[in-house]
Amino acid sequence: MKNAIVNNTIGMLKREPKNNSESVDEVLFGMNVEILKEEFNNWFYVRTRYNYEGYINGIYLIINDKLSEKWEAEKNSIVINSFADILNKPQASGFPIATLTRGANLISTYECSKDNKFTKVILPNLSMGWIRSSFISNLKSGYDINDEEGLRNNLVSSAVSYIGTQYRWGGKTPLGIDCSGLCSMAYMLNGILIYRDAKIKEGFPIKEITFKQIKKGDLIFFPGHVAMYLGDGKYIHSSTSNDVVKINSFNKNSNDYNEDLDRSLKRFGSIF
Repeated sequence: MKNAIVNNTIGMLKREPKNNSESVDEVLFGMNVEILKEEFNNWFYVRTRYNYEGYINGIYLIINDKLSEKWEAEKNSIVINSFADILNKPQASGFPIATLTRGANLISTYECSKDNKFTKVILPNLSMGWIRSSFISNLKSGYDINDEEGLRNNLVSSAVSYIGTQYRWGGKTPLGIDCSGLCSMAYMLNGILIYRDAKIKEGFPIKEITFKQIKKGDLIFFPGHVAMYLGDGKYIHSSTSNDVVKINSFNKNSNDYNEDLDRSLKRFGSIF
């Protein structure tokens, strides 16, 4: 088996090894994948760190076991802004080496420009560049379940940051995102890897709870759809009916009431 790093803004994960196949996921810049088998025409069947599998074109990858292991151990930063340029100098006039989306992984050198507006970072191909300091945060590899209130607030904040993003099947970025992409990214940004599809799956941290137990940051599972609960009967989701990430409500008197989802069968899940 070999390991690889995604070296493109988005690494499209496909259901079949061809470009016009259905997208099942997007693996973002700087994320590591495990190569399970090599197909024809530079296609690879891979598994992500969150145990999702699919086909990816080798043009998106740096395939190198030693480098992948080192990158996985040393990457320490994640892009939190919707989009971020990596520049060749710590100035807005710099040349963009790469343009990344929220969720991309980098190595921060913690070296800042004189005005502290830019931070020097390392990319998977070991080149260096500068990113606006406010556009990155520490990459979280776990979470403190004892700070329940803080974690719930952060999960909601992360999900709400995608408000207005267009619906994209298999999407996971501010360029386009689907329902499970929204929920899984909100959790991933907070150091929690949950299942990427709209169901509760054994082996992942989401466990079923009752409706009476639901609090903000917990998940609502409809048939083939998932949303995050915000409290006060409201939830955020990316749906084909809204066509964008939007907040809806279970309250029949609310302007954002969604009758179809309110009437559908529901399950509820939480990490707490």
